Amino acid sequence: MNPRNRQQGFTLVELLIAIAIFVVMAAMAYGGLSAVISSRETVTAALDRSKTMQMAVWRIGNDLEQIVNRPIRDSFGDSQPALAGSPDVGIQFTRNGWRNPLGEIRSSLQRVAYRVDEDDNLVRDYWRVLDQAQDSVPVESTLVEEVSNVEWRFLDSDRQWQDRWPPNGGLGAAGAATSGLPSDVASAQYDPPLAIELRFTAPAWGDVRLLYMVPGADK
Repeated sequence: MNPRNRQQGFTLVELLIAIAIFVVMAAMAYGGLSAVISSRETVTAALDRSKTMQMAVWRIGNDLEQIVNRPIRDSFGDSQPALAGSPDVGIQFTRNGWRNPLGEIRSSLQRVAYRVDEDDNLVRDYWRVLDQAQDSVPVESTLVEEVSNVEWRFLDSDRQWQDRWPPNGGLGAAGAATSGLPSDVASAQYDPPLAIELRFTAPAWGDVRLLYMVPGADK
């Protein structure tokens, strides 16, 4: 046989070396791809948390900056002030500017409340009517999850911060009982505060402090 026509192939050692190189390169490529996917998931989760917080801040500000001095009657028929807040209950108030894109027959005013539920979530409630009936139930939506150290403060006309509103210490009839006045009188005698401050702690954000001026308050 002519040696020049002899076909030469790879030896077993050369094949093993080629396979080993391929395995190393595949492992490096997979590690890089896994790191990219993990980074993408981390960034996406961070963006979702940021979007949630931004929407919560916008929603709270949009509500508080449209407070109006319009008392209501609750489901028991008791008069409640335009704005009422306490450390154990949260805050409840009347706001203007309730959008009505469908042209429904209803008021442009809306009764809104913020509270912390049993799962430590900051929840926004609103009612479809101002003066409520016994079957009136709020529509709930969760704004921020797993909050702690929630604190509302109210700036009165003397530029002093109060931890409840009205300053006499109650929501509606409870406040009237402490002041010795009828509930209708006690609820109507307080205008909204000059400003409202909200503080809370969120896992991804730490301590958060929000300060809002109340429009129309007596400066």
